Amino acid sequence: MTEVENKEVMEKANLKNWFTRTFTRDINLSRDTLMYLFFSMLSITIVAEAFLFEYTFSTGGVLHVGLEVYALLIILAISFLISGIIIDFIKNRTNYFNITLIICIIGLFISAIPEMIFYYLGLLIVLLTVPQLVILWFTFFVHETNILNRGRIAAYLLILGFSIAFISIIFVIFDFLYIFLAILELGLFIIIYRYSRKYKYIETKERLKSGKKFLNIIFEKHFFRYSTSFFILSFILGDLLARYSFDVDFIVYAIASFLYLIAAGYCLDNIGRKTSIVLGILVVSFFLISYGSFIDSDYIFGMPRKTLLSIHYGFSLLPLLLAIFTISGDFSTERGNLKYRGRINGLYLALMFFGAIVGFTFSRWINDVYKRFPNFQEFLPNFPNLLNGFILVILLVWMMAMKEFLVSKEKKWADSLKTIIIFSKNGISLYNYSFEQKDLFKDEPEQVDFDEDLVSGALTGISSLLSEITHTKRHLRHIQKEDATLIFAYGKYHIATLIAKMDLPILFKKLDEFSREFESKFSKELKSFKGNVSHFEPTKFLLIKYFSKNYDDFME
Repeated sequence: MTEVENKEVMEKANLKNWFTRTFTRDINLSRDTLMYLFFSMLSITIVAEAFLFEYTFSTGGVLHVGLEVYALLIILAISFLISGIIIDFIKNRTNYFNITLIICIIGLFISAIPEMIFYYLGLLIVLLTVPQLVILWFTFFVHETNILNRGRIAAYLLILGFSIAFISIIFVIFDFLYIFLAILELGLFIIIYRYSRKYKYIETKERLKSGKKFLNIIFEKHFFRYSTSFFILSFILGDLLARYSFDVDFIVYAIASFLYLIAAGYCLDNIGRKTSIVLGILVVSFFLISYGSFIDSDYIFGMPRKTLLSIHYGFSLLPLLLAIFTISGDFSTERGNLKYRGRINGLYLALMFFGAIVGFTFSRWINDVYKRFPNFQEFLPNFPNLLNGFILVILLVWMMAMKEFLVSKEKKWADSLKTIIIFSKNGISLYNYSFEQKDLFKDEPEQVDFDEDLVSGALTGISSLLSEITHTKRHLRHIQKEDATLIFAYGKYHIATLIAKMDLPILFKKLDEFSREFESKFSKELKSFKGNVSHFEPTKFLLIKYFSKNYDDFME
């Protein structure tokens, strides 16, 4: 191979490594999980986009908004709040999703009946079920993701879901095809049901126990700062819709949305939540100020006004939803907040709707004031733009004091690993590994500086003793020491213990995923275990998959 060919090969390898590090690092969802998340989101987005298109075409954007639209939006916001409360009490959430989706499909069939009363009845059923479907999907999504991959996975799923769901425009343009929207949803339900037989999300009582109260959580300083910030951003979005309508070039809007979603997902997972949102606010501010400053011009920076407005919406609508899913997911994975996962997401989504309603109403009121009192224009010209600029400045200052979720210690989780011990429920060591003394990619003899069975028996005894003392079957999840944390994960036939230098939420997630695959891979050996631990030597490959940052390079 010539020097030029070697250089080309190296450049391709470097490009592939860069792409892997940037877009796929730490993303290791199973195929069944990924397909379930995708099809369940697709079923929701098709319904949502169909009704959005129908309303947009029937009203010419949002130029004509009556009381019935306000009522529908308020019902939708309240539905998110109530749905969050309901879902937090549901244990088998995949089954509940299937039932709720069937009810939603029935609503679609009813709304297809050519009578006004049936249309509104069907629409009401859809409005009451879609919020529950959204929050249920959110609980699946958060359960299967972590702080290192949540932003990018949400971005990819939003792009796929909303791009494919664009076909719903066909059912709106051609009224006689509307009934096929319900038939399409029924077909998606069959696919979702088949995947739900492989993918199950069933919450446990111990995970849903919490010493916190929901009101204390939502008024906690950083939670309150993020929730009010999303409300303010939604307020500005509502003002934008009131002043300029949703008269956009859908192709430009879609391209801008999807490119920005990829960039936003990358930033959320790599440079941090707070920093990414601050940068997003600055970008939105640029478009908002530019569009308002060139109020009498047909072109802005050489682009038609409609094109710039389309890009503005592309950088506002779906990215706001991405930020809400990511941040509310981060809050609802904190151990004391798991019980309120549905309520947390429902609150954020409800605030988004309420913020848009308040912003839209306020903008229309200000516009009416200008019409009734022309002198107000001379006294305070261009007040909405001045107000939005002032709000954005205050919001940026407000954001800078917020909690950063993706802190440096989270990104350096691999450096905190010390030892992992896997043992049977009888206290017999099955496998152990010291991350401090070895390299996972080197074929080294398995040696540890402690008595494996003695330590395994002691950990089993501690877990059993605590259960006896507390009179509960609740498993011990972690033990905190000054310079080490012991994290436990439980299978039917084994217990896995990870010893780390820091107490990081990401390690709980990784250990749980490792434990599930360990139980699945060695199910036969675990059921018939008689003391031969050589069967578990391939565990090293699972360690590489879940506890090595170089796993993607290894797979190449």
